[in-house]
Amino acid sequence: MGTLLEALNQVPDARRARGVRYPLGAVLGLCILAFMCGRTTLSGVWRFGLDHRSLLGRLGMGRACSPSVATLSRVLGGVDAGALQRALAGWLAGVVARAGDRRGRIASVDGKTSRASGVHVLNLFLHDVEQVVWAAPVEGKANEITAFKQALLELLAHYPFLELVVGDAMFAGAPLCELLIENGRHYLFQIKADQPGLLEKMGLIFAPQLHRAFKPQALEGEKKRGLRRGARGLGDGLG
Repeated sequence: MGTLLEALNQVPDARRARGVRYPLGAVLGLCILAFMCGRTTLSGVWRFGLDHRSLLGRLGMGRACSPSVATLSRVLGGVDAGALQRALAGWLAGVVARAGDRRGRIASVDGKTSRASGVHVLNLFLHDVEQVVWAAPVEGKANEITAFKQALLELLAHYPFLELVVGDAMFAGAPLCELLIENGRHYLFQIKADQPGLLEKMGLIFAPQLHRAFKPQALEGEKKRGLRRGARGLGDGLG
């Protein structure tokens, strides 16, 4: 897939062809440009179009009139959110593939509640491109794990370059971790000292592995004693 506009033009348009004044891809492109410039409302998008009339033709609108707020609302209301997300995912995967490096390999998952709407939304943030590439409303923070687990396989299919998922301690459950490992991915979930129960469990799990990983008999003198003290201290700290 080539440009972002070409990707947006692949999103199915549910409107009847007769009477369509603004192509769906052009409207979506205008919204994205306006959002990136800080215009976060439909009236802001409309005014952005008025202020940048030269962009309208380049987007494929073929006219110098910015779509009204009512038109934007009607067009966006008929967009298949899943189809839009797949189109954006395909475009982004192409961008990363053409880069030929290891960009886009790390993503953070986190939930936030919108102050404006009060809706709790779970987001997947791609570090290197500094963009949220997936978002889904959930019924409160307690349902974040279930929502992410249900969407994980589809996300990995859309973003096959993902290697590491970062999140807070609530995602450190065995089912999600096992699912990531089964699909060849890694995870890094932060566990803080204010979660003593979970921290103790991690100590019980990892302290024996830490001791087995090192071979003190292969070391000598102060280096050997220092490693023992370090391993014991880390194990005590986790426990």
